[in-house]
Amino acid sequence: MTTAPILPGVGPLGDEPTPFMVERGLRAYVRLVAALVGAGPSAQWCEWADSANAYIALEDRLPDRPTRDLALMWDDERGWAVGMETGSGEDLLILAWYTEDLLPPPATVAEFVRHVVSGYPVDAGLVGSVRGAERGEIAARLAAYA
Repeated sequence: MTTAPILPGVGPLGDEPTPFMVERGLRAYVRLVAALVGAGPSAQWCEWADSANAYIALEDRLPDRPTRDLALMWDDERGWAVGMETGSGEDLLILAWYTEDLLPPPATVAEFVRHVVSGYPVDAGLVGSVRGAERGEIAARLAAYA
């Protein structure tokens, strides 16, 4: 009997994606988002763990706060948010949440960032308004980017 070689992240058809594929997909997804917002490889970080997270340092600044750094953050429970450094070493001040989808297309995330940075009104929504996606659903969507 011959069997196919076992490759990391590849299972029989119909199986849930492996953590390897999900992590690889998350990295690819974050790279796409980072490229569209003008952030290089050293400005991005992500991990698929007990709680999946991503962070992208933005080059953009708000016109009325030109000395404050901005960042784009994502987690698998709340989705994407744009935050601003407070200058005191505390957590970022969240300026806006993207509430339409937990894992929107990269171009949509980039448009969201442009709106926030340009000062256009952004429906900050309530954290939790797009929630409810199961971790397995998020994993499958991310694995598609691998």
